[in-house]
Amino acid sequence: MITIDIVNQLIPNPITMLVQLISTLVLFLLVRKFLWKSIQNFMNARGEKMQEDLNTSEKAKNEALLDRNLAKEELQNASQKSEEIVSAAVKEAKSEKETILSQANKEAESYRKKAEEQMETKRQEMYQSVQREMVEVAMSAAEKLIQSKSSEEMDREAIDAFVKEVTANE
Repeated sequence: MITIDIVNQLIPNPITMLVQLISTLVLFLLVRKFLWKSIQNFMNARGEKMQEDLNTSEKAKNEALLDRNLAKEELQNASQKSEEIVSAAVKEAKSEKETILSQANKEAESYRKKAEEQMETKRQEMYQSVQREMVEVAMSAAEKLIQSKSSEEMDREAIDAFVKEVTANE
């Protein structure tokens, strides 16, 4: 059977413990003598680099906010300018529309007056033509009456023939 001494295992050997403490102290003193300044310089440089990065990022953040505000202002200015341009274009279009409508109304009135004048001229021409026709018909009737004046019965026959002729022409 195997016997294990648990008490000796739990309590360390004082000599081993003393040697370990001395070796740790020697290592600490060596590190402090030869490496401590380098480690401190490295840590300080690292801290400065981190602070510089923080400052740079804060500066970049401020510049970005400034650029954002400038862009927002420019956008508002552009929006106002575009509204002004649209408003001016609408006003100009309305003015142009009024001008075109006014001109169209003038032209329409001119055409209407010309048409009325032409209609009046045609009416006068037709009236004169009807008068000439009436005169010609009367002259034709008188001529027939004069030619066949031999008797009353012939007059009646001539008038009847004339009426038939006139009604046949209509």
